[in-house]
Amino acid sequence: MSVTSRFSPSVSRNPFGSPEVLLRVKDWLVPRLMFGFRLAASVCLTLTITYYLELQNSFWAATTAAIVCQPNLGASLQKGRYRIVGTLTGALVMVALLGLLAQQRDMLILSLALFCGVCGFAAVALRGFASYAAALAGITATIIFADTLNDPTSAFLLSLIRVSEICIGIAVTAFVMIVTDFDQAGRLLAGLLQRTADQVAAGFVASLTCASETDEMREARRAVTQSLAPLSATTDAAIAGSARRHARRASLRAPRSTLIAALVGWRNVGHHPHQIAGDDPAMRAHLAALVRSLAVGTLSRDPDGVKEASAKALRDLQAMGCAGSLDWLLKDATRDVVTYLAATAEALRMLKGGDSEPRAAARPRLVIDDPLLALLAGLRAFAAVLAISAFAVATAWVNGAFAIVFAAVVTLIFVARDDQAPALAKDNALGAVFMAIVGAAIYFAILPALTTLPALLCLLFPLFTALGILQAGTWHPIVFLAMAISALPMLGLGDPISYDAETYFNLCLAIIAGNLTGVLSFVLLPVPGPRLRLKRILQHSFRELRRQMQSAQPTDPEAWTHRLERRLETLPPQTTPKDAGALLSLLAVGQAVGRLKSTRLGTDGGHLLHEALKALAAAHLQTARAHLAALARMEGRERVPAESDAQPGGERVGADIAVIIDAIDRDPHLLITGAVAPIQS
Repeated sequence: MSVTSRFSPSVSRNPFGSPEVLLRVKDWLVPRLMFGFRLAASVCLTLTITYYLELQNSFWAATTAAIVCQPNLGASLQKGRYRIVGTLTGALVMVALLGLLAQQRDMLILSLALFCGVCGFAAVALRGFASYAAALAGITATIIFADTLNDPTSAFLLSLIRVSEICIGIAVTAFVMIVTDFDQAGRLLAGLLQRTADQVAAGFVASLTCASETDEMREARRAVTQSLAPLSATTDAAIAGSARRHARRASLRAPRSTLIAALVGWRNVGHHPHQIAGDDPAMRAHLAALVRSLAVGTLSRDPDGVKEASAKALRDLQAMGCAGSLDWLLKDATRDVVTYLAATAEALRMLKGGDSEPRAAARPRLVIDDPLLALLAGLRAFAAVLAISAFAVATAWVNGAFAIVFAAVVTLIFVARDDQAPALAKDNALGAVFMAIVGAAIYFAILPALTTLPALLCLLFPLFTALGILQAGTWHPIVFLAMAISALPMLGLGDPISYDAETYFNLCLAIIAGNLTGVLSFVLLPVPGPRLRLKRILQHSFRELRRQMQSAQPTDPEAWTHRLERRLETLPPQTTPKDAGALLSLLAVGQAVGRLKSTRLGTDGGHLLHEALKALAAAHLQTARAHLAALARMEGRERVPAESDAQPGGERVGADIAVIIDAIDRDPHLLITGAVAPIQS
């Protein structure tokens, strides 16, 4: 593994004409142009089809295309699939409510608000595009409710029309993406897998060979921890873009699932410097050489070679003997890292076109990392929809339907973005205001002169191309997403198109008012800050760890890992290396406790473990440490050392005990209070 400095001076004398600069310009410009083209093509083709079918509100289908269109095929297909699920769910629920409460408007509004609240809760509790489906269910329900304000008896017919329009938008976007996509999702995943593998391998070797772990090493581990969520999203997008990958999705998800074990192993090695008595320096040197021999830097170029080298390394580790508990800890950590690298090599091999045997993919478990966030999101959506719906009905607001829909959009779409949600909601409202200004110029100065559909498309294509280019950038992309979403409803591009100044400004006012209602809901019910969320994540994990230690029944280490894995994914960007290390410590201790409780110990050993865990749960750390040390000595004397991973010996029990004792010695404040120790000034 070679290290290249980011600060190396450029050797080019003409930076404006150098191939590197031109390549960077190409890499910056081409994806934005392609996304702008796809967005414009999706919107215009959808509008053409709905005009041909003579659907009255064609803009809903085209607006769906603008929402579903994503920078890569996999994300669009995945988002479109979940959008259909959410749309059907929202439509069925709203039709049922209208059938039951058609003559009781107050109860109907309350039921709609409650359903949106449930959708808000689910949008935070679920993950990925399932969260998006939950949000879309609430939005679809508000669209149907808004369309039936004047005539509730037409709910079923309007539901069919709206669902048909949305499905047309989804299908057209998928078609455009299939025609124009060149496996961008696969390339993004390959690059992310290579970078993450480089970081893990380099960081693990450094922690294995250094006298003590440095702040830079802990920062590198935190950076890998924060790549968990992007890795999940990118993997899902790559899987959705190919039927072949979907059939072998277990292989593509393996790097993500094995990365947690590699992180825990890296943490355990970093917390046990080689000066500890009983540690064999030769073992560390041998394990470091083993990881270096994998040539992780060539992973993307030669995944087959790295996979074969990883398989050989795993066989060597299986046959390797250990002299003590800490050697077992080092060996297990190295095995987890090599397993992760082997899974990464297999995934990259698939992305390059190699074959892989299909195998069953594990079903994801539902884990709610913090119920408070989900409850706040549900309450926020409930209050916003209830308030704007009651106001629209009480005042007989002609365009109040649009205010209801866009209030639901703001309070449901952005809630899964945690503390970014208020800023995104403000950007969304700002985009609606900008579109009202731009739309006024188009509506009054240009549209009346257009008499044919081709002329209209010649106007919309460059408009949405420009919005797509700006949306694919990094400067407030939500502003331009909001402009793309609100453009067609504001312009009223139905069949036929009507021009009326009063109607236009009332419509813009309703859309802006709905957006501002959503922003106000975030002001009145703010999202907890990153420090509070981090504190709650640690406290929640700490309480679960205590319950696990107090339980008489053996606990499932896999279930514990899934819960902590979800929380590691949701750590805020402001998380420090010490904060991330605290959560990793709780994860490592919980795994060690689970393995110890599942190990068959003798009567005396079981009693010592019970007393140790009881004392640890009661925050009597020194008592727990004494019992664990006694258990380690007893197991070391009574058990025959294991020669393989098949039958754990006393040394392997001692390795788990060493993890817990390390946490007692290094993080006593964490194991007493469930919080990171304050920095001493």
